[in-house]
Amino acid sequence: MPDLHALIRRLRRLISRFRRPLSALLAAIAVLAVLETMTPAEPASRPVVVAAHDLSAGLVLSAADMRVVRMPPDLVPDGSSSSGSPVVGHVLAGPLRAGEALTDQRIVGRSLLAGYPPGLVGAPIRIHDAAVVELLEVGERIDVYAARHATSYADRVVSGVRVVTLPRPADDNEEGALIVLAVTRDQAAALAQASALAPLSLTLLR
Repeated sequence: MPDLHALIRRLRRLISRFRRPLSALLAAIAVLAVLETMTPAEPASRPVVVAAHDLSAGLVLSAADMRVVRMPPDLVPDGSSSSGSPVVGHVLAGPLRAGEALTDQRIVGRSLLAGYPPGLVGAPIRIHDAAVVELLEVGERIDVYAARHATSYADRVVSGVRVVTLPRPADDNEEGALIVLAVTRDQAAALAQASALAPLSLTLLR
């Protein structure tokens, strides 16, 4: 087997010639393997949409109002979103501080209107007398009136509509208090028009 013996001699000469580089390479591989086993794994996290800045109740959300951060899974609130796209254009039911997670309970949308007849939307309106709003509970039926300053009577804008949510009132309630109603689109338009012309008030229906 002269060919085999010659091949073995050549391999021995090659190994002898490159012994030092091979030793250095093997040593580097060993060091990298040790470092990899010693380096702690990155902690698990999930993307969560939070308020990019302080947000007020009744705001129509845009992409600029949100940002995505990563949180440990056990700190992620229920109903939170990993992307802001599904809630862009929705109305914020209550105020949010910068960095607070944006959950489904904070949005006037399908979650808050679940169980209501199809075709209804959530309409945020500001009632002139904040003390009256404190008497309300979610689910109650109310009539909404617009009291024009130039007349001695108030126009009934909508009747028998349900209160969807009562956002947390601001510390300064001199400008009234916000409520959100389940109404048709025509009723929402009527409320928007009336609120632009006169202060709004309400009566409770039992």
